[in-house]
Amino acid sequence: MSLQARSWERNVEGLRKTAREKAEATKKRVDEAIRLLIAEQRKINFKTVAETAHVSTAWLYANQDVKMRINHLREQQDPRVVVRIPPERQASSASKDTVIAALKKRVREQAKKIQELEEQTRITGGELQRLYLRADSVDEPL
Repeated sequence: MSLQARSWERNVEGLRKTAREKAEATKKRVDEAIRLLIAEQRKINFKTVAETAHVSTAWLYANQDVKMRINHLREQQDPRVVVRIPPERQASSASKDTVIAALKKRVREQAKKIQELEEQTRITGGELQRLYLRADSVDEPL
């Protein structure tokens, strides 16, 4: 059998048309879901839109205009809370400097204590090694 080159072209226009229609239907479902969530005054985020429209969150993130719309609605719905501390309740620079100095002193003291403990551990390890060697070299009857 010999292989012959294809003399015909694939007809993919039908597939493309179906894919376009499917994408348009999905986008329409997403738009309707967003309208429904707004009408019901429910929280708008990627999860709720995906569940309501029966689409994946990956599809929502991949579709840039839908992604921007959901982000915009989400920001409008859930404004960031900014906590403002009155000036009289804020720590002054001097008090912050005092706290920082105290913490640095504490760190230095703890580092010194760690060095002392490491030195003690080293000395104790050496003494134990000498005792084990001495015990091994002495032949004591049982």
